[in-house]
Amino acid sequence: MPEVDRSSPTHAPAPRLRIGIDAHAVGERKTGNERFIANLIPALRARCDHDLFLYVTTEEGRRALTARRFERTVVRRIRPATPIVRVPIALPIRALRDRLDVLFVQYAAGPIVPCPVVTVVHDVAFWKHPEFFAPAERTWMRRVIPFTIRHAAGIVTVSRFSRDEIASSFGVDPPTIAVAHEAADPIFLRPPSTPAGIDPPYFLALGNLQPRKNLAVLIRGYRALAEARPEIRERLVIVGQASLDTAALTDEAADLVAAGRVVFTGYLSDERIVALLAGATAFAFPSLYEGFGLPVIEAMAAGTPTLVADIPVMREVAGDAAIRLPATDPSAWARALEDLALHPERRAALADGGRRHAGAFSWDATAEVVLEAIEGAARRRG
Repeated sequence: MPEVDRSSPTHAPAPRLRIGIDAHAVGERKTGNERFIANLIPALRARCDHDLFLYVTTEEGRRALTARRFERTVVRRIRPATPIVRVPIALPIRALRDRLDVLFVQYAAGPIVPCPVVTVVHDVAFWKHPEFFAPAERTWMRRVIPFTIRHAAGIVTVSRFSRDEIASSFGVDPPTIAVAHEAADPIFLRPPSTPAGIDPPYFLALGNLQPRKNLAVLIRGYRALAEARPEIRERLVIVGQASLDTAALTDEAADLVAAGRVVFTGYLSDERIVALLAGATAFAFPSLYEGFGLPVIEAMAAGTPTLVADIPVMREVAGDAAIRLPATDPSAWARALEDLALHPERRAALADGGRRHAGAFSWDATAEVVLEAIEGAARRRG
Protein backbone atom coordinates (compact mmCIF):
# COMPACT_ATOMS: atom_id res chain seq x y z
CA MET A 1 0.00 0.00 0.00
CA PRO A 2 1.30 3.49 -0.71
CA GLU A 3 2.36 5.56 2.24
CA VAL A 4 0.80 9.01 2.56
CA ASP A 5 3.12 11.11 4.66
CA ARG A 6 0.70 12.90 7.01
CA SER A 7 2.52 13.81 10.17
CA SER A 8 0.76 17.07 11.03
CA PRO A 9 0.29 17.50 14.77
CA THR A 10 -3.00 18.19 16.47
CA HIS A 11 -3.29 21.90 17.20
CA ALA A 12 -5.88 24.54 17.95
CA PRO A 13 -7.81 25.93 15.00
CA ALA A 14 -5.61 28.33 13.08
CA PRO A 15 -6.66 31.96 12.71
CA ARG A 16 -8.17 32.78 9.36
CA LEU A 17 -5.39 33.44 6.86
CA ARG A 18 -5.18 35.18 3.52
CA ILE A 19 -3.56 32.57 1.28
CA GLY A 20 -2.45 33.26 -2.27
CA ILE A 21 -2.12 30.36 -4.70
CA ASP A 22 -0.20 30.63 -7.95
CA ALA A 23 -2.65 28.74 -10.17
CA HIS A 24 -1.16 29.82 -13.50
CA ALA A 25 -1.04 26.22 -14.71
CA VAL A 26 -4.87 26.04 -14.78
CA GLY A 27 -5.87 26.61 -18.39
CA GLU A 28 -2.31 26.49 -19.72
CA ARG A 29 -2.22 22.76 -20.56
CA LYS A 30 0.62 22.23 -18.11
CA THR A 31 -0.44 18.58 -17.74
CA GLY A 32 0.79 17.29 -14.38
CA ASN A 33 1.26 20.73 -12.85
CA GLU A 34 -2.23 21.74 -13.94
CA ARG A 35 -3.80 18.57 -12.58
CA PHE A 36 -2.06 19.06 -9.24
CA ILE A 37 -3.23 22.61 -8.62
CA ALA A 38 -6.71 22.08 -10.12
CA ASN A 39 -7.38 19.19 -7.73
CA LEU A 40 -5.61 20.71 -4.74
CA ILE A 41 -7.69 23.91 -4.71
CA PRO A 42 -11.11 22.29 -4.09
CA ALA A 43 -9.56 19.91 -1.56
CA LEU A 44 -8.04 22.86 0.32
CA ARG A 45 -11.31 24.76 0.11
CA ALA A 46 -13.11 21.81 1.69
CA ARG A 47 -10.59 21.57 4.55
CA CYS A 48 -10.28 25.17 5.70
CA ASP A 49 -12.05 28.49 6.18
CA HIS A 50 -9.13 30.65 5.10
CA ASP A 51 -9.50 33.30 2.42
CA LEU A 52 -8.03 32.02 -0.85
CA PHE A 53 -6.71 34.21 -3.67
CA LEU A 54 -6.19 32.25 -6.88
CA TYR A 55 -3.86 33.78 -9.46
CA VAL A 56 -4.26 32.63 -13.07
CA THR A 57 -2.81 33.85 -16.35
CA THR A 58 -5.44 32.86 -18.92
CA GLU A 59 -9.10 33.61 -19.44
CA GLU A 60 -9.72 29.87 -19.66
CA GLY A 61 -8.19 29.41 -16.21
CA ARG A 62 -10.21 32.30 -14.77
CA ARG A 63 -13.47 30.86 -16.12
CA ALA A 64 -12.66 27.34 -14.92
CA LEU A 65 -12.03 28.43 -11.33
CA THR A 66 -14.76 31.07 -11.17
CA ALA A 67 -17.31 28.50 -12.34
CA ARG A 68 -16.64 26.43 -9.20
CA ARG A 69 -18.15 29.25 -7.06
CA PHE A 70 -15.91 28.55 -4.09
CA GLU A 71 -16.77 30.46 -0.93
CA ARG A 72 -14.24 32.91 0.49
CA THR A 73 -12.26 32.66 -2.74
CA VAL A 74 -11.14 35.37 -5.17
CA VAL A 75 -9.87 34.55 -8.67
CA ARG A 76 -7.54 37.10 -10.23
CA ARG A 77 -5.95 37.10 -13.67
CA ILE A 78 -2.33 38.23 -13.66
CA ARG A 79 -0.64 39.75 -16.69
CA PRO A 80 1.72 39.31 -18.38
CA ALA A 81 1.80 35.51 -18.27
CA THR A 82 5.51 35.13 -18.97
CA PRO A 83 7.27 33.84 -15.83
CA ILE A 84 10.10 36.31 -16.31
CA VAL A 85 7.68 39.05 -15.22
CA ARG A 86 4.99 37.11 -13.36
CA VAL A 87 7.29 35.42 -10.84
CA PRO A 88 9.56 38.28 -9.67
CA ILE A 89 7.19 41.24 -10.19
CA ALA A 90 3.48 40.53 -10.75
CA LEU A 91 2.99 37.95 -7.99
CA PRO A 92 4.81 39.93 -5.27
CA ILE A 93 2.84 43.05 -6.16
CA ARG A 94 -0.39 41.07 -6.00
CA ALA A 95 0.65 39.53 -2.68
CA LEU A 96 1.22 43.01 -1.27
CA ARG A 97 -2.08 44.40 -2.53
CA ASP A 98 -4.05 41.39 -1.29
CA ARG A 99 -2.27 41.52 2.08
CA LEU A 100 -1.38 37.84 1.92
CA ASP A 101 -0.22 35.90 4.95
CA VAL A 102 1.31 33.13 2.80
CA LEU A 103 1.92 32.63 -0.93
CA PHE A 104 1.81 29.06 -2.28
CA VAL A 105 3.63 28.45 -5.58
CA GLN A 106 4.71 25.62 -7.80
CA TYR A 107 8.51 25.63 -8.02
CA ALA A 108 9.31 29.35 -8.36
CA ALA A 109 8.91 32.57 -6.40
CA GLY A 110 10.55 35.96 -6.75
CA PRO A 111 13.52 37.14 -4.69
CA ILE A 112 11.41 39.69 -2.76
CA VAL A 113 7.94 38.60 -1.63
CA PRO A 114 6.08 40.46 1.16
CA CYS A 115 4.98 37.25 2.91
CA PRO A 116 6.27 33.72 3.56
CA VAL A 117 6.40 31.42 0.53
CA VAL A 118 5.53 27.72 0.49
CA THR A 119 6.60 25.93 -2.67
CA VAL A 120 5.71 22.55 -4.11
CA VAL A 121 8.58 21.05 -6.08
CA HIS A 122 7.40 18.02 -8.01
CA ASP A 123 10.84 16.90 -9.09
CA VAL A 124 14.36 18.16 -9.77
CA ALA A 125 14.72 16.87 -13.31
CA PHE A 126 15.96 20.34 -14.28
CA TRP A 127 18.94 19.74 -11.96
CA LYS A 128 19.56 16.02 -12.37
CA HIS A 129 18.81 15.81 -16.10
CA PRO A 130 19.25 19.24 -17.72
CA GLU A 131 19.53 17.53 -21.11
CA PHE A 132 15.75 17.03 -21.04
CA PHE A 133 15.12 20.79 -21.27
CA ALA A 134 15.54 23.50 -23.88
CA PRO A 135 18.46 25.87 -23.10
CA ALA A 136 16.32 28.88 -22.13
CA GLU A 137 14.02 26.81 -19.93
CA ARG A 138 16.99 25.06 -18.32
CA THR A 139 18.73 28.37 -17.55
CA TRP A 140 15.61 29.88 -15.99
CA MET A 141 14.82 26.85 -13.84
CA ARG A 142 18.37 26.35 -12.58
CA ARG A 143 18.57 29.97 -11.46
CA VAL A 144 15.14 30.48 -9.93
CA ILE A 145 14.03 27.16 -8.43
CA PRO A 146 17.10 26.49 -6.22
CA PHE A 147 16.78 30.04 -4.84
CA THR A 148 13.11 29.43 -4.04
CA ILE A 149 13.88 26.12 -2.34
CA ARG A 150 16.58 27.63 -0.15
CA HIS A 151 14.49 30.65 0.91
CA ALA A 152 11.00 29.12 1.19
CA ALA A 153 9.23 29.01 4.53
CA GLY A 154 7.92 25.58 3.59
CA ILE A 155 8.68 22.93 0.97
CA VAL A 156 6.23 20.30 -0.25
CA THR A 157 6.90 17.54 -2.74
CA VAL A 158 4.91 14.62 -4.11
CA SER A 159 6.99 11.53 -3.28
CA ARG A 160 9.66 10.32 -0.91
CA PHE A 161 11.87 9.88 -3.97
CA SER A 162 11.58 13.58 -4.81
CA ARG A 163 12.08 14.54 -1.16
CA ASP A 164 15.41 12.74 -1.13
CA GLU A 165 16.41 14.23 -4.50
CA ILE A 166 15.65 17.77 -3.28
CA ALA A 167 17.51 17.19 -0.03
CA SER A 168 20.65 15.81 -1.66
CA SER A 169 20.69 18.37 -4.47
CA PHE A 170 20.21 21.51 -2.38
CA GLY A 171 21.32 20.65 1.12
CA VAL A 172 17.85 20.68 2.67
CA ASP A 173 17.17 18.61 5.78
CA PRO A 174 14.79 15.83 4.54
CA PRO A 175 12.40 15.96 7.54
CA THR A 176 11.64 19.61 6.73
CA ILE A 177 10.25 18.62 3.32
CA ALA A 178 6.59 17.54 3.50
CA VAL A 179 5.50 14.66 1.26
CA ALA A 180 2.01 14.85 -0.22
CA HIS A 181 1.28 12.11 -2.72
CA GLU A 182 -0.99 13.01 -5.61
CA ALA A 183 -4.22 11.21 -6.53
CA ALA A 184 -6.48 10.62 -9.50
CA ASP A 185 -8.88 13.32 -10.58
CA PRO A 186 -12.45 12.17 -9.82
CA ILE A 187 -13.18 12.09 -13.56
CA PHE A 188 -11.03 8.94 -13.82
CA LEU A 189 -13.30 7.16 -11.36
CA ARG A 190 -16.42 7.62 -13.51
CA PRO A 191 -17.54 5.94 -16.73
CA PRO A 192 -16.60 7.81 -19.92
CA SER A 193 -18.91 10.68 -20.83
CA THR A 194 -17.69 11.06 -24.42
CA PRO A 195 -16.56 8.70 -27.21
CA ALA A 196 -12.86 7.86 -27.39
CA GLY A 197 -12.73 8.59 -31.10
CA ILE A 198 -10.48 5.55 -31.66
CA ASP A 199 -11.79 2.00 -31.86
CA PRO A 200 -10.21 -0.79 -29.77
CA PRO A 201 -8.05 -2.75 -29.58
CA TYR A 202 -5.07 -0.54 -28.79
CA PHE A 203 -2.32 0.05 -26.28
CA LEU A 204 -2.22 3.55 -24.79
CA ALA A 205 0.63 5.85 -23.76
CA LEU A 206 0.27 9.34 -22.32
CA GLY A 207 2.78 12.13 -21.88
CA ASN A 208 4.40 15.10 -23.57
CA LEU A 209 6.49 14.03 -26.55
CA GLN A 210 9.84 14.69 -24.92
CA PRO A 211 12.91 12.46 -24.37
CA ARG A 212 12.28 12.04 -20.63
CA LYS A 213 9.07 10.13 -21.38
CA ASN A 214 11.14 7.47 -23.19
CA LEU A 215 8.43 6.80 -25.77
CA ALA A 216 11.00 5.78 -28.38
CA VAL A 217 11.73 2.59 -26.41
CA LEU A 218 8.01 1.83 -26.26
CA ILE A 219 7.71 2.35 -30.02
CA ARG A 220 10.65 0.03 -30.66
CA GLY A 221 9.14 -2.61 -28.42
CA TYR A 222 5.79 -2.26 -30.15
CA ARG A 223 7.48 -2.57 -33.56
CA ALA A 224 9.15 -5.80 -32.46
CA LEU A 225 5.79 -7.14 -31.31
CA ALA A 226 4.03 -6.14 -34.54
CA GLU A 227 6.71 -7.86 -36.62
CA ALA A 228 6.83 -11.05 -34.53
CA ARG A 229 3.07 -11.37 -33.94
CA PRO A 230 1.20 -9.67 -36.80
CA GLU A 231 -2.02 -11.36 -35.70
CA ILE A 232 -2.12 -9.15 -32.60
CA ARG A 233 -4.47 -6.36 -33.67
CA GLU A 234 -3.68 -3.70 -31.06
CA ARG A 235 -2.43 -0.38 -32.37
CA LEU A 236 -0.31 1.95 -30.24
CA VAL A 237 -2.02 5.25 -29.39
CA ILE A 238 0.20 8.01 -27.99
CA VAL A 239 -1.50 11.03 -26.38
CA GLY A 240 0.57 14.13 -25.71
CA GLN A 241 1.51 17.54 -26.99
CA ALA A 242 4.69 18.32 -28.89
CA SER A 243 7.73 19.15 -26.81
CA LEU A 244 11.51 19.05 -26.97
CA ASP A 245 12.83 16.85 -29.80
CA THR A 246 9.38 15.67 -30.91
CA ALA A 247 10.60 15.35 -34.51
CA ALA A 248 13.01 12.56 -33.56
CA LEU A 249 10.17 10.61 -31.99
CA THR A 250 7.81 11.01 -34.94
CA ASP A 251 10.63 10.01 -37.29
CA GLU A 252 11.16 6.89 -35.18
CA ALA A 253 7.53 5.89 -35.71
CA ALA A 254 7.05 7.16 -39.28
CA ASP A 255 6.71 3.71 -40.88
CA LEU A 256 4.27 2.54 -38.20
CA VAL A 257 2.21 5.70 -38.54
CA ALA A 258 2.06 5.21 -42.32
CA ALA A 259 0.87 1.63 -41.76
CA GLY A 260 -1.83 2.79 -39.34
CA ARG A 261 -0.23 0.94 -36.42
CA VAL A 262 0.83 4.00 -34.39
CA VAL A 263 -1.45 7.01 -33.79
CA PHE A 264 -0.29 10.35 -32.35
CA THR A 265 -3.35 12.25 -31.09
CA GLY A 266 -1.76 15.44 -29.74
CA TYR A 267 -3.25 17.06 -26.65
CA LEU A 268 -6.67 15.70 -25.62
CA SER A 269 -9.23 16.71 -23.01
CA ASP A 270 -9.58 14.69 -19.82
CA GLU A 271 -12.91 13.36 -21.08
CA ARG A 272 -11.25 11.89 -24.17
CA ILE A 273 -8.42 10.43 -22.11
CA VAL A 274 -10.89 8.72 -19.76
CA ALA A 275 -12.64 7.21 -22.77
CA LEU A 276 -9.35 6.02 -24.27
CA LEU A 277 -8.31 4.43 -20.97
CA ALA A 278 -11.63 2.57 -20.81
CA GLY A 279 -10.97 0.95 -24.18
CA ALA A 280 -7.24 0.28 -23.83
CA THR A 281 -5.82 -3.22 -23.62
CA ALA A 282 -3.04 -1.76 -21.47
CA PHE A 283 -1.52 1.56 -20.45
CA ALA A 284 2.25 1.93 -20.90
CA PHE A 285 4.38 4.44 -18.99
CA PRO A 286 8.08 3.98 -19.87
CA SER A 287 9.28 7.32 -18.43
CA LEU A 288 12.94 7.55 -17.40
CA TYR A 289 12.44 10.11 -14.64
CA GLU A 290 9.39 11.37 -12.72
CA GLY A 291 8.63 13.09 -9.46
CA PHE A 292 5.44 11.05 -9.04
CA GLY A 293 3.97 9.79 -12.32
CA LEU A 294 0.33 10.86 -11.94
CA PRO A 295 -0.88 9.23 -15.21
CA VAL A 296 -0.09 5.85 -13.64
CA ILE A 297 -2.49 6.40 -10.73
CA GLU A 298 -5.09 7.82 -13.13
CA ALA A 299 -4.84 4.75 -15.39
CA MET A 300 -5.14 2.42 -12.39
CA ALA A 301 -8.14 4.36 -11.07
CA ALA A 302 -9.80 3.94 -14.46
CA GLY A 303 -9.23 0.18 -14.29
CA THR A 304 -6.62 -0.05 -17.06
CA PRO A 305 -3.85 -2.67 -16.75
CA THR A 306 -0.62 -0.73 -16.38
CA LEU A 307 3.01 -1.20 -17.39
CA VAL A 308 5.69 1.12 -15.96
CA ALA A 309 9.44 1.57 -16.16
CA ASP A 310 11.23 0.05 -13.19
CA ILE A 311 12.58 3.31 -11.77
CA PRO A 312 12.71 4.23 -8.06
CA VAL A 313 9.65 6.48 -7.97
CA MET A 314 7.51 3.85 -9.70
CA ARG A 315 8.42 1.34 -7.02
CA GLU A 316 7.05 3.85 -4.50
CA VAL A 317 3.99 5.00 -6.44
CA ALA A 318 2.91 1.92 -8.42
CA GLY A 319 4.24 -0.79 -6.12
CA ASP A 320 3.20 -4.26 -7.26
CA ALA A 321 -0.06 -3.03 -8.80
CA ALA A 322 1.68 -2.47 -12.15
CA ILE A 323 4.11 -4.56 -14.19
CA ARG A 324 7.55 -2.97 -13.85
CA LEU A 325 9.92 -3.32 -16.80
CA PRO A 326 13.52 -2.31 -17.60
CA ALA A 327 13.21 1.24 -18.90
CA THR A 328 15.62 0.85 -21.82
CA ASP A 329 14.85 -2.71 -23.01
CA PRO A 330 12.41 -2.70 -25.98
CA SER A 331 12.22 -6.50 -25.99
CA ALA A 332 10.91 -6.51 -22.41
CA TRP A 333 8.16 -4.07 -23.38
CA ALA A 334 7.33 -6.20 -26.44
CA ARG A 335 6.94 -9.32 -24.30
CA ALA A 336 4.79 -7.55 -21.72
CA LEU A 337 2.48 -6.05 -24.35
CA GLU A 338 2.14 -9.46 -25.99
CA ASP A 339 1.32 -11.12 -22.66
CA LEU A 340 -1.48 -8.67 -21.90
CA ALA A 341 -2.87 -8.79 -25.43
CA LEU A 342 -3.14 -12.58 -25.29
CA HIS A 343 -4.27 -13.13 -21.69
CA PRO A 344 -7.51 -11.38 -20.60
CA GLU A 345 -7.34 -12.98 -17.16
CA ARG A 346 -3.99 -11.30 -16.59
CA ARG A 347 -5.48 -7.97 -17.63
CA ALA A 348 -8.43 -8.43 -15.27
CA ALA A 349 -6.17 -9.19 -12.30
CA LEU A 350 -4.03 -6.13 -12.98
CA ALA A 351 -7.10 -3.92 -13.40
CA ASP A 352 -8.57 -5.03 -10.06
CA GLY A 353 -5.31 -4.59 -8.21
CA GLY A 354 -4.74 -1.21 -9.80
CA ARG A 355 -8.15 0.12 -8.75
CA ARG A 356 -7.54 -0.92 -5.15
CA HIS A 357 -4.08 0.61 -5.17
CA ALA A 358 -5.21 3.93 -6.67
CA GLY A 359 -8.00 4.12 -4.10
CA ALA A 360 -5.43 4.53 -1.33
CA PHE A 361 -4.42 7.96 -2.72
CA SER A 362 -6.68 10.97 -2.13
CA TRP A 363 -6.57 14.72 -2.75
CA ASP A 364 -7.93 15.23 0.75
CA ALA A 365 -4.74 13.67 2.13
CA THR A 366 -2.68 15.85 -0.22
CA ALA A 367 -4.50 18.98 0.94
CA GLU A 368 -3.97 18.05 4.60
CA VAL A 369 -0.19 18.05 4.14
CA VAL A 370 -0.17 21.23 2.05
CA LEU A 371 -2.43 23.05 4.51
CA GLU A 372 -0.18 22.14 7.44
CA ALA A 373 2.83 23.51 5.51
CA ILE A 374 0.97 26.76 4.80
CA GLU A 375 -0.34 27.20 8.34
CA GLY A 376 3.07 26.28 9.73
CA ALA A 377 4.70 29.01 7.64
CA ALA A 378 2.16 31.53 8.94
CA ARG A 379 2.71 30.45 12.57
CA ARG A 380 6.45 30.81 12.24
CA ARG A 381 6.03 34.27 10.77
CA GLY A 382 3.78 35.22 13.67
